[in-house]
Amino acid sequence: MAKKPSQAYVRCFWTGKMQLLNGQYLPLHCTHISNKQVEVEIPRALVGSPKIMLELDALHNGISRHIKAVCGMDLDVLNEHDKHYIKLHFEHISQADSDFIERFVMAHA
Repeated sequence: MAKKPSQAYVRCFWTGKMQLLNGQYLPLHCTHISNKQVEVEIPRALVGSPKIMLELDALHNGISRHIKAVCGMDLDVLNEHDKHYIKLHFEHISQADSDFIERFVMAHA
């Protein structure tokens, strides 16, 4: 059975940064996104930072948006490019940011 577009997990090329609990910022680029979770690549591990502040510079249909969300970490794996592949789930995100992501996912599912 196919997933509904709103439940899809789509490829994404947005960039941004994340703030760790110790106040440090890391640059990132998004690889996949859904209305519930996001996957990003960062240059180093998130040791000791179970929650992070995620900021994405999003673009869809000529409309840009600076998305901010508090996320919890689900997975941290060192990939073949010596980058850390991080899987996060959204814990707190504004309704407007969630709606923007939903429109993006539905357009690319």
